[in-house]
Amino acid sequence: MVEPLPSNVSLRAPELSDAPALFALINANRDALRPWMPWEPLTRSEADSRAFLESAAVGCQIGKAYTWLVLRDGALAGVCDLHAIDDLNRHAFVGYWLDRRQVGQGVMQAALRLLLAEAFGPLGLHRVAIDAAADNHRSCAVAERLGFRYEGVLREYLLLQGRYCDARQYSLLAQEWKQ
Repeated sequence: MVEPLPSNVSLRAPELSDAPALFALINANRDALRPWMPWEPLTRSEADSRAFLESAAVGCQIGKAYTWLVLRDGALAGVCDLHAIDDLNRHAFVGYWLDRRQVGQGVMQAALRLLLAEAFGPLGLHRVAIDAAADNHRSCAVAERLGFRYEGVLREYLLLQGRYCDARQYSLLAQEWKQ
C-alpha cells in the first residue's frame, strides 16, 4: 500500500529575513549537501544566504526562476525551485534539497507536487526537467515517484567537488502531470 504524502507541507516565497534560518539549515546539513550541491562550499555566512535570496528575488521579478522555501508544519525544511525558464519553449528545470531530518518521509515529493501545480498551472509551462547526479539515488527516486520519465544520461554534465559527474535527466510534460 502506498503511504499518503504528508499534508503539513507547504511552499512560500522566500524573504530576505529568511537568511539566518536558511543559513542555519544549510550549516546543519553540510555533510548531506556537499556531495550534490556545488554551491555548498560557497555558502559560508548569513550574508551568502542573503545574497542567494536577493538573486532569487531578481530571478522571480524577471520571470526566469521561482524559488520557494519548503515548510513542514510552518518550519523551514528545504528549498525547491524552477530555474532556467525558457519562455519561448515553455520549459524549465527543477532543483531541490531537503533537511536530512525530513528525508524519507514524502516531504520533497509533496513539495514538488505543489511546485508542479504552479509550473503547469499559472506559469503555463509545457515541460519541466530534473538533472540529478547519477549517483544521487534519493534525488532520482523523487523524480521517478513523481512520474517523471527517465530520458538518459548526460555524460560528465555536473561539476561536483572538483570532478565531473554523469547526470540522469528526467522530464515531465504538462499532459502527463496527474495532480
